[in-house]
Amino acid sequence: MELPEFITFGNVFLAIVFILILNQMIELYQLRNMPPGPRLTSLPFIGNMLSFDSGESFGEVTRSLRKKYGKLYSLKIGSFKTIFAEDAASVKEVLVNKSADYAGRPPFHSFQMTTLGGKDIALGNYGPAWKFHRKLFMTAVRRYISDQQLIERRMSEQATRLLRYFEDQEGAAFDPSQIVTESVANVICRIAFGEHFDSSHTDFQELLQLNISVFTDDEMNIQVFALDQFPVAKFFPFKAYRKMQKIFDRIFEILRSQLREQETAFDPKAAVESLTGSLLKERIAAENEVGAEEKASLLSDDYIINALEDMFSAGYETTSTTLRWAIAYLVHHPECQREIQRQLDEVVGKDRMPGLDDRPNLPQVQATIMESLRLGNVVEAALPHYTLKDTTLAGYRVPKDTVVVANLMAVHMDPSCWENPAAFNPRRHIDADGQLITNSGNFLPFSAGRRVCAGEALAKVELFIFLSWMLHKFTFLPQEDGVLPDIKGVNRFTRFPAPFQIRAVKRQ
Repeated sequence: MELPEFITFGNVFLAIVFILILNQMIELYQLRNMPPGPRLTSLPFIGNMLSFDSGESFGEVTRSLRKKYGKLYSLKIGSFKTIFAEDAASVKEVLVNKSADYAGRPPFHSFQMTTLGGKDIALGNYGPAWKFHRKLFMTAVRRYISDQQLIERRMSEQATRLLRYFEDQEGAAFDPSQIVTESVANVICRIAFGEHFDSSHTDFQELLQLNISVFTDDEMNIQVFALDQFPVAKFFPFKAYRKMQKIFDRIFEILRSQLREQETAFDPKAAVESLTGSLLKERIAAENEVGAEEKASLLSDDYIINALEDMFSAGYETTSTTLRWAIAYLVHHPECQREIQRQLDEVVGKDRMPGLDDRPNLPQVQATIMESLRLGNVVEAALPHYTLKDTTLAGYRVPKDTVVVANLMAVHMDPSCWENPAAFNPRRHIDADGQLITNSGNFLPFSAGRRVCAGEALAKVELFIFLSWMLHKFTFLPQEDGVLPDIKGVNRFTRFPAPFQIRAVKRQ
């Protein structure tokens, strides 16, 4: 069969060129009146995707773009119009002032795949179901942490084991990463399920390792990020998607088994001993607030399982990494350790351990935690937001269905927000009267607004108990004189210090 005479190589070539030019013109039109960005280097169909495939970290790429286009810029990444907000005013406009406009989550396939179809607080899309479940979860958390004696008991059990491990090292150099990570993860399991899982518990170890793999598998995460930018990719069996799906299938299998055990033993009249119990109690109370048709979907086990996974995965990683940053910074700054220990001795004394009632009187501990969160920047950017309507940002047009990334690290390292931001200085969080400064709009480690981290209150309690207990009993020293931890940071899914060793010397 002969092709029609008009179908020639030259005509096909011209048609392709026409389609590419038309595509570029459409994309330029879509980006009109939006923040500036790299328009001329945007390639057909993939946009500026290659900017994030240069081998540089997220922070390095955004710093380069910020130098060229300012602290608010836009680009096309795959199929999505994307804006990066990298100054305090723009970030607050996105997260707080116009939070309803920016409250969505992008329709990334990985978000659906890892949340049982979006039944999640962190990654679920904004709407009535999301608001209902966030309210239920936050009420459950408040109910749980309101029992101060219970939560102190849960955390002190694992903090005691951590200190015992330090003591067993007998002043020899060791890497604190694994024991700190396991301790924090075990606290979260204790809070979630009311049980302690030691290192021999296979489900606990598997759950921990599966979550660690999510944060550390660079190849998988880079590929998933790239595939997410093209919604059509979900229809193809890409290896990265299949690998991530397999990990989360097993995570949810473990959590579902734990939930079944909790439901079997649950007594709604008994005192709440775990966050799962608190969630189950809130679910029973909430059944009177929704219609019969909505119960099956809005109060299903899937939502509770996702809430527990949010707490475990985000909670153990960010909290344990912040503690590692704090230890590394304190080895660099022994004067900060001395100030904290002097305050601990004055407020707590030597005959008991610090408790949550001591928090208001220990601003040095809290300021050190805040500075470790600010400078460590475990989470460089908030989870991506997605516009639910046409809106504006700093006077620029922002169409509906635009991805918006709030760069928290850029705010934390902005010289216009913080004096000498690259320096570790806990005193910046304490006012002239010696009181903790808690209302700084430039301090955003847990994000802000409608999408603020649901586990913020629990994380702050954990950080306080662990750090105050460690410094009450031990002083952290370099592994050898002059050999200090590397504090440049390693950028992956989260930002963490390079492996380091210290000596934990027991205080007299």
